[in-house]
Amino acid sequence: MSGVEWIDQARAEGLAPTDPPEVHRPWPVVLLTALGAWLAAVPFLAMFFALFGSAIEREGVGYFFGVSLIVLSVLMLRARGIALFLEQAAVPLLITGLVLLFLALGKDLPPAGLDVVALLVGVGLILLLNASWMRVLLGVAMAAPVAHLGHLAFRELLSLTWYERHGGIGWALATLLLLVGVALLALQHQAGRRAPSARQAALLEPVLAGWWVAVLAAFAMAAGWSFAAGGALGGFFRGATPGLAASDVTLIWASRIVSVLLSGLAAVWLWRRWRPTGGARLMPPMLVLAALSALMPALGGILLVLALMASTRRWRLAALAGAAAVWAIGALYYEWQLPLAHKSMALVIAGVALAAWVRLLAWHPTAPSSDGSARPAFALRGGAAVLLGAGVLALVLVNVLIAARERLISEGRPVFVKLAPVDPRSLMQGDYMRLSYDLPGVEWRTRFNGDAPLLWGARQRVAVTLDARGIVQSSKLLGPDEEPPAGTQLLELTPKDGRWTFVSDAWFFKEGEAERWQPAKYGEFRVTPEGKGLLVRVVGEDLKPL
Repeated sequence: MSGVEWIDQARAEGLAPTDPPEVHRPWPVVLLTALGAWLAAVPFLAMFFALFGSAIEREGVGYFFGVSLIVLSVLMLRARGIALFLEQAAVPLLITGLVLLFLALGKDLPPAGLDVVALLVGVGLILLLNASWMRVLLGVAMAAPVAHLGHLAFRELLSLTWYERHGGIGWALATLLLLVGVALLALQHQAGRRAPSARQAALLEPVLAGWWVAVLAAFAMAAGWSFAAGGALGGFFRGATPGLAASDVTLIWASRIVSVLLSGLAAVWLWRRWRPTGGARLMPPMLVLAALSALMPALGGILLVLALMASTRRWRLAALAGAAAVWAIGALYYEWQLPLAHKSMALVIAGVALAAWVRLLAWHPTAPSSDGSARPAFALRGGAAVLLGAGVLALVLVNVLIAARERLISEGRPVFVKLAPVDPRSLMQGDYMRLSYDLPGVEWRTRFNGDAPLLWGARQRVAVTLDARGIVQSSKLLGPDEEPPAGTQLLELTPKDGRWTFVSDAWFFKEGEAERWQPAKYGEFRVTPEGKGLLVRVVGEDLKPL
């Protein structure tokens, strides 16, 4: 059979596309053209809303403009030989049309009906639009109405409003999206096994890619804010199960059991797909991950997505799932219903178990040479030397810093700064007290105003006067080159979260000792003549330790 006949037969059976492949466009050209199209569309849309903005509020006008813009943009995106600029300009027109249509629908339909229409419109656009990247975005977007329908069902049918108040609804909706994704993946697999429906399976692939992105994002949001980013960006997401009451225990344990089952399902799936030799050696890490899934309800679903993507060679999505798993594990740090010591111990035990597994079952200290005899694995020896050197260097640096702090405590001048009340207690990092300081005469700037010093550069300085007991009585904010007045003590401020503070804005204490530190009135510091300080303790009105 000739090559032309083979292609013709493949197209007749639906195994090859009937249309010739699209001409490849370099992505920098597409990106720059899209940027120009969006910049050109902004004034057009501004003029459009200036002319017809008031008319859109009338009944039926929003439908007319919304549907018209959607139809126009779809025709532009489907047109053959259309200029790249016009193709990219159709995207903001499509978004504008969708916004106008759903604003009009929102006035006439209940929330559930609006979700159903959104799904129907999404399916229609997936069938009409040929660009894979647009189908990926539509796959991400279609997760929103499905999640909202699930939210309405949980609230109305299952009476889980109390669980919603405690943040567990995020995990429930993420699990719902996961189950829908598994069903779509099974449907795609069955369609791909038959030649007549192979085209539909290929069409579903970019949509599923977007769907899995939405699933992983939902699980990351359900897990809560991760330790990897919390310190830099602050809290935004709620944890999956914050502030649990005694009545929540049943459903919380149910969510943890489901998470363990999902992680076990991921292990069984990989086992059956890959059938590794000596599969029993993989049991320890599977058990460790299952135990971690019991602590973090969001982790089990992420591991199942990771297993599905890895076993089907969707490596980009597998890498994204791995990043989401790291995020979920980091979110355990902020799960304040568990004591910090218990969380730390759980992670330490997991790390030790995995290290022992690698050492005893997976690591071979020798490697075969060219003649078949065993020889030392110098790469491993070199890696061990690097780890040992890094450990020794870390110990040296830590001990140098400890010695410097001890010298500051013993030789520094005692200075007491009155505390200003700011959020007296938080449990995000264990128990600690937020600190702010009352320095009379100094107007604290709430932001850096563009002159943040980061880790280097000049910092703000304050000259303070002390009474006989070392309590700050007055203070003055100094200019960049201003010398402190005679008889004053210099204090160097520290940038923290976009604000200025003195040394530290927190006093950490052992969990359960909040009442002990509530009477704190002053922060006790040890300060050098150059203004470098160290917070030693917080004290009461009589300056005695609490």
